[in-house]
Amino acid sequence: MWLRLLILIIAGVALYRFFGGKVPFLDKDFSYKSKKVKEEESDFANIEPTSSCVVCGTYVTQEDAIIHKKRTYCSTECLEKAK
Repeated sequence: MWLRLLILIIAGVALYRFFGGKVPFLDKDFSYKSKKVKEEESDFANIEPTSSCVVCGTYVTQEDAIIHKKRTYCSTECLEKAK
């Protein structure tokens, strides 16, 4: 009986220490750090995908890029140079 209780207490303390002294589903983290991470994650959602020009290597957004035969160009000048 006492051995089972001792093992249960040791397991409980070990789990408590494993989670950093917090119970994840009970304790809410309202710290500044967690809010800042969430803001940074939302900033990454607004980044547009880019591609590099095969002639000069300039990065352009896929919206502004000129795509010809599955290759990306930054301008009509680079497209003409490649021909």
